[in-house]
Amino acid sequence: MRAGEANTGSERGTTRRGSGMKLAPRDWRGLHPAWAAGPRLLACRRMPQYLGPASRRRLPLCVVGAAFILCATRAHATPLDFLPVGDPLESELRALDVLGQQYRLPHLGTRPIEFLELAGLATVGVGGSAQRISVARLSRALIREGLSGLQLDPILGTTPRLLQLNYADEQRLDVSAGIEGQGNVDRDRSWFTSGSGFHVRAAAGFHSLVVFSHVMAAHVDQGRSFADPIFSSDPNLIIHSEESYLAYRGVGGRWGFQFGRSRWQLGPGEEASLLLSGTAAPLTGLALRARIDPLRADGIALSVTLDPASGEQLAMHRLEWQPSDGLRLGIGEGARYRSDAWRPLYLMGMIPYVLVQRLEVQDRPDSAAALRNNVLVAFDGAWRVVPGLRAYGEGLVDDIHSANGSTRKYGYQLGAEGVTALGDGRLVWGTEYTRLTRYVYTSFFGRSFAAQGRPLGFPTGPDARRIRVRAAWDPSPNWQVLAVVGRVDKGENDLDEPFVPGVSSPRSESFEGVVEHQTDVEASLRFWPESGIELSVSGGYAWARNLGHVPGASNQGATAALGLRWTR
Repeated sequence: MRAGEANTGSERGTTRRGSGMKLAPRDWRGLHPAWAAGPRLLACRRMPQYLGPASRRRLPLCVVGAAFILCATRAHATPLDFLPVGDPLESELRALDVLGQQYRLPHLGTRPIEFLELAGLATVGVGGSAQRISVARLSRALIREGLSGLQLDPILGTTPRLLQLNYADEQRLDVSAGIEGQGNVDRDRSWFTSGSGFHVRAAAGFHSLVVFSHVMAAHVDQGRSFADPIFSSDPNLIIHSEESYLAYRGVGGRWGFQFGRSRWQLGPGEEASLLLSGTAAPLTGLALRARIDPLRADGIALSVTLDPASGEQLAMHRLEWQPSDGLRLGIGEGARYRSDAWRPLYLMGMIPYVLVQRLEVQDRPDSAAALRNNVLVAFDGAWRVVPGLRAYGEGLVDDIHSANGSTRKYGYQLGAEGVTALGDGRLVWGTEYTRLTRYVYTSFFGRSFAAQGRPLGFPTGPDARRIRVRAAWDPSPNWQVLAVVGRVDKGENDLDEPFVPGVSSPRSESFEGVVEHQTDVEASLRFWPESGIELSVSGGYAWARNLGHVPGASNQGATAALGLRWTR
């Protein structure tokens, strides 16, 4: 998982990541609790990553426990709160953007998004059934946030919070609590998804300032490695938080900051992007935001400490521009460097990081090795070809300032998605192809783009190719039937094998060693009658060849999962 921090997911094994299904003796699991608990909207089961042996449970315990735990969506706090990266409501925003309407949605390629940025949806007229389903699902959350105003056909109401107090001078206190999680079973074992347990989210708002914390008493894979257990009977049942921060919103929302622990995603990818993804670990840092409304331009500068003990720092910045309705363009850059604290030129995010290194070396010519950084640059675009059809893509270049040009480290992602009315419901589909060459995200001088052992970008890591096709039928805002087919090809190169000039093979485009092939199919049914109640059931089958990069080794098997969410 993330470098320099305790692993809060399953223990890693010796074999590489796969396509997402559970194949004995492995445990294939998703990457963060908001997605792990169940299938996302738009047939988007969250991006899986191979994680080693899971904590095992007896089947009866798993089934009974699953009846009290829940899946995917979250209970939010205040209008100043952020929509968490990976929340199923992001898929509804994505569907509206694909359909196109008179209100331009905010920076969908730079997340998380503030709830107040969605207030303009209250002015959107409800169109056909495809748009109406997304608007209905979003309205249940916006009404809860005090951002109502959408003109809707009658639907089931919003689940009230456990506590919601409003006072004069825009002071507000919100508390939401619930039981969330997912139970899983395959032919050999049963287990709970990491994060299954009791969750509390609390926020205090003071005009434009919000203090937010999400704390869970839950089963966290490998939690015993960094926290004391609540009960000795389950050493991984701990008190834990992956999202706690202080945030401020300037006048008109044209600038702001978020300081604390959270997740971010920079790029247009449906599940994950190449530069920074919500599938990465929660990160602790400072995000500075700014917007120029007349230009429809949004910028973010992110500074993160990956390893406080060794001074490993991460800086990223991104500019997203909407030159016209239906067209989004973005450019982003990331830098890994070592320092006891965030350095000013990285923190402000105003100049390219390649130039930052040169300026610092100019100030201290004798410290070039200590000041050396590792830089990634990403370019992306998304274009609505016609209402209901969009194409998008992203390209990533690794370590572009390196003087050694004997190898090329890069990645790219291409995708298409569509939304169309189908009777009183709708059909949503999408396909996505992602390719990463060898050595992407790695660094021979210790500046890899990883946290807790997991890539900050696309979760397969280097030397991988993935194609994924999804389709979902939504007969109403309360129901969804979805199907997903995925294939991952993974070479033997990984984060622990960087390109070393003069030593490593410069052939980065071809797979290294024995290629592992993973294929999985999954079907799911989801019932979501209110914003705080959700039930999902899913089943699937997976095949693996050259398992563990051993020629001829194979495995296959079926899986099933039950997710239940009940929050106030």
